[in-house]
Amino acid sequence: MADWQIPETAPKDRQILADTGWPWPVVAVWSEYQGEWVTAQLEGNLCEGRGDPGYVTEYELTLKGWMELPEVVRG
Repeated sequence: MADWQIPETAPKDRQILADTGWPWPVVAVWSEYQGEWVTAQLEGNLCEGRGDPGYVTEYELTLKGWMELPEVVRG
């Protein structure tokens, strides 16, 4: 796996994998309008006894590091 890159070098023209201080990395993309990173985290809830996945998005000022998203390999 690649090493984390310094925040100042993070590209603002595509999605990245970001270290924002959570115990896990999150997907992030730059918002020109807001002037902040937007992060997305997968969340799982129970609804009527069944799993109901969804995403939680937030604006994030703190970017501790970043790396390119890994390629998705489908078998």
